[in-house]
Amino acid sequence: MKIITTHNNPDFDAFASCVGMKKLYPDFDIVISGVPLQNLKEYLRLYDEEFPYLVTEQLSKVEEEIEELIIVDTPGFERVGDEIKKKLRKGAKVTIIDHHPDIRNPEDNEKYNITKIIRQTGAAASIVTKMLRERNVKLSRMEATLLGIAIYEDTGSFLFSSTTLEDFEAVQYLFMNGLEVEIVSEYVKFDLTIDQKILLQNLLQNTTTHIIDNHTITISHHETEKFIGGLSAVVAKYWYAQEPETLVAVVRMGKKIFIVGRTKSPDIDIRGLMMEFGGGGHRQAASATVAMASVDEVIHKVLNLFPKYINSGLKARDIMSSPVRTALASETIEQVNRIMEMTGHNGIPVVEENKLAGIVTKKTVEKAINHGLGKRPVKSIMSSKLITAKLETPMSVLKKLMVENDVGRIPILDENNILVGIVTRSDIIKASQKQPLQTTYQELNPSFNNITELINKRLPRRLINLMRLLGIYGNELGMPVYVVGGFVRDLLLNIENYDVDIVVEGNGIEFAKYVGQQLDAVVVPYEKFYTASVVFKDGFKIDVATARTEYYEKPGELPQVDVSTIKKDLYRRDFTINAMAVKLNPGEFGILYDFFNCQKDLEEGIIRILHNLSFIEDPTRMIRGVRFETRYNFRMEEHTLEILKRNLDGNYLEKVTGARIRQEIEKILEEKEPLKAIKRMAQLGMIKHIFPKTYFTITMEEKLNRLFEFLPHIKERFQQTNDFYAISTIFLEFYDKKSLDEMRNRYGYPKKFIENLKYTENMILPLKSMIESQLNFSDIYKVIGKGNPYIFLHLSAYLDSEGQRYLLDYIDKTIKTKLEKVTGKYLMEKYNLKSGPIINEILEKLYAMKLDNPEIDEIIESEKLVYSIRDLSNNEFVGQIEND
Repeated sequence: MKIITTHNNPDFDAFASCVGMKKLYPDFDIVISGVPLQNLKEYLRLYDEEFPYLVTEQLSKVEEEIEELIIVDTPGFERVGDEIKKKLRKGAKVTIIDHHPDIRNPEDNEKYNITKIIRQTGAAASIVTKMLRERNVKLSRMEATLLGIAIYEDTGSFLFSSTTLEDFEAVQYLFMNGLEVEIVSEYVKFDLTIDQKILLQNLLQNTTTHIIDNHTITISHHETEKFIGGLSAVVAKYWYAQEPETLVAVVRMGKKIFIVGRTKSPDIDIRGLMMEFGGGGHRQAASATVAMASVDEVIHKVLNLFPKYINSGLKARDIMSSPVRTALASETIEQVNRIMEMTGHNGIPVVEENKLAGIVTKKTVEKAINHGLGKRPVKSIMSSKLITAKLETPMSVLKKLMVENDVGRIPILDENNILVGIVTRSDIIKASQKQPLQTTYQELNPSFNNITELINKRLPRRLINLMRLLGIYGNELGMPVYVVGGFVRDLLLNIENYDVDIVVEGNGIEFAKYVGQQLDAVVVPYEKFYTASVVFKDGFKIDVATARTEYYEKPGELPQVDVSTIKKDLYRRDFTINAMAVKLNPGEFGILYDFFNCQKDLEEGIIRILHNLSFIEDPTRMIRGVRFETRYNFRMEEHTLEILKRNLDGNYLEKVTGARIRQEIEKILEEKEPLKAIKRMAQLGMIKHIFPKTYFTITMEEKLNRLFEFLPHIKERFQQTNDFYAISTIFLEFYDKKSLDEMRNRYGYPKKFIENLKYTENMILPLKSMIESQLNFSDIYKVIGKGNPYIFLHLSAYLDSEGQRYLLDYIDKTIKTKLEKVTGKYLMEKYNLKSGPIINEILEKLYAMKLDNPEIDEIIESEKLVYSIRDLSNNEFVGQIEND
C-alpha cells in the first residue's frame, strides 16, 4: 500500500496537506486517525465526497503492508495512528513534510528509509502548495479553497509571527486557481486552542516587571515539554488584555526556547533585541528561537541587553522654549492679547501665586474680546486642564500626550514642579525634522543655478512675460516671488505643465490683489490658508500662496498655517521632486532654489520624502507617491518606502476622510497607465487599506484591464461617467451589505449605484453567456433594459474583445432606437386604457421588438400586443378591449 497520513485528530492544515499531496501522488490513499477537529468535521459533512479518504478502522481490515508512507503536518511518528505504524513495512520509504520546528529527538533512520522536508512556514499547506506550484499542478476551486482555509487558519490570517513570505506566495497561487474567500471566512476560527489558553494562563501567572531607563518592561515566562503553535497569537491576547508598555514572553517548548516581544514605545527597538538571539521582525514586534539554554539565562540576557536597544532620543529639555512667557491670572484678557500679538505666541501659561494655574490660547482670547469681555481677568477664560511633563520626558511621550489630549503645547516642570519651559506642536515637528535630514540625505548641498535659458527655450513667450511681470510686482511690494512645485519639476523634465503655483515671502493675498488690479483679473482669496487665485479674462489662472510652514493638528487632517520663508515652505512639501522654486524678481529672475538635492533626485528618478513625519502629516501622500512613480517611471527611495510601509501598517490611511482618498484615486485614474499604479498600490498592500475586503489577484487585474479597454467607448456614449465608480464595480464585487454600506458612507457612492452593483453581480454570468452567444438584443434587454454606464462597465470586465464589441452594438442600438408612433397617450386614447403597468408592459415589449427589427410597424405590433395580453389581464380590462 501507498498511504498519505497526518497526526491524530487532524485540523485543516493536516487534512488539506494530505489532499494536496494526493494531487502529486494520485496512486496514494489518504488515511486519517481519530476524530477531525470541529470546524474540519463540519466542513467534511458538506464536502467529504470531493475529498475521499479512509479511516484507520478500514485500514485494519487490509492485510497488505505499507511500502510507501507520506506524513504531513507532524515531524515524526509520535502522533501518527497506531494502525499505520503497525502496517508499515521495515525499510519502507517514508517522507515527512512539516512546518513545525523539530523539538523532539531525531527519528530512528535505521528501521525506515526516511526523507524529511521541514520548512519554517506558517502552515504545512504552504509547503505542499509550493510543491504543487513548482510542478504546475492545476487545482479545482474546492481544492484551492481547502488549502487556503488551512493556511489562513494556521497563520492566524497572516498575523502570527511564524508567517513567512512563502505563505503569502502560496495563497497567491491558490487565488489564481479560484480560492473562494467567503468560504474561508466560514471555517477559519480565531479563538485560542485549549493548549494556547493554558499557556496564556501560565504566562499571566509568571510575570515580572522591570524599570529600565524610565521604561516599564514586562517579562513573562513558561516551560512545557510539548510544542504549542501560535505563540504570537497567545502573546497578542496577553498584550491586548493587560496593555503593558513593553512585553517579552520567553517560553521553553521541548529543547528550544521561543522569545516573542512587543512594545508600544517608539524608543524601543524590539527587532534589534531579537537579532541578538538570531531572530528578527519589526521594530515594535519581533521574535527569536534559541537552543541549548535555560529560561532564566535567556531572561537574564534580555534584561542586560535592553538598555542597548532603548533610544533615549530627544527629551523635553532638548526641544523646549525657555524662559517661558507667562501671564498673571489677574491680568486682563486685553493685556494678554497684546502680549500674544507682540510675541507671536498662540498660547500662554497662566500663573497665580507663583504656581502654574492654567493655560490660555489665542483663539479663546480673540473669542472673548469679540464678546466684549476684554476687561475681565484672563483666569476667567483659561483652561485649568493642565497636561504637563518633566524635563526628562522623551519627545515620543510628549507627542503622544499632545495627540491623546488634543493640546498644542505642554508646560515643562522641573523636579520641584517649577515652570521652566514649554514645548509646542511646532517644536515637536521641527525636532522630528532635524533627524531625517541626516538619515535621508547623506550630504545636502543647496544649489542656486540660473535656468533662464531653459525657461526661454521651453515655455511660451506669453507665460514668460507673465512670470517677469509677477517678479516686477513683487519688487514694487517689497516681496520675493517664486514659481514652485510641479511646474518647476515638469519644466526641468521638459514636460508641458502650465499649472502655475506662485509663492511670495509676504502677504500672498495682498500680492494677488495687486496683480489683479494691474492686469485687470479676478481675485478669489482664501483667508484661512493665506492663498488666492488670480483668474484672467481668457480663463488662464494662477494660484498665489504665502510662504508658509504647515503643521497638522492630527494625522490626516488639513494643515494649520504659519507664515515662514521659502526654504521652510519647500520643506513642508510632499517629495523632493516637488520642492524646488524659481525666483521671478528682476535681478534674480530664473534662479533655481534647490535646498534638498531635489534636482539630483529628479535626474536619478527617485521619489523621496523630505522628513519622516511626511506620511503621518498627510497620509494621502502615500497614494501620491505611487502616482508619481508610475507617471514618470521613477522609484521610491528605500528609506521612503520603509516609512511608507510602516505608516500603512499603522493604519494612517484609515485616519483620512474618504473624500480625500477618493480624490487621490481619481487623480491616479486620470494618468496614462492607471492600472500600473493600481498594481503598485496592491503590491505595497495599499489597496486593502482603501477597500478592506478587496483582494487584488491576477483575475482582478485581468478584469480591470478589460474594463479600462472598454471605458473610453463608454465615455463617448455617456458623458458623465465617473472613473472611480467604474473601478469600484470590480473592487466592491462580492461585498456583503454591511460592508457596502460602510464603503458608501466612506466614499459617497449613490444608493442607486450600490443597488445596481448587487443586481449586476448576481446577473453577471447569465449576461456574459447571453452576449457571448450573441442572443437577440430583445433577450438582453429583458435582463438589463437600457442599463447605465456602470452596469455595462462591470459586464465588460468579464468579456473578451468580441463580447465587448457585441455589448457596444447593444448599447448603440438602445441609444438610437426610439418608438416614433406609439406612445402611452396613443394607447390610452386608442384602446381606452388607463395609465398603469399594462401600458408600460406594452411599450417595453414593443421597444424590445424594435431592437431586433427597426422596420416593424409600430401600430400593427402594438395592436397585437394589446390583444395578446388579454389572458394575463383582469376581466374589466378584457371588457374594455371588446367594447372598443
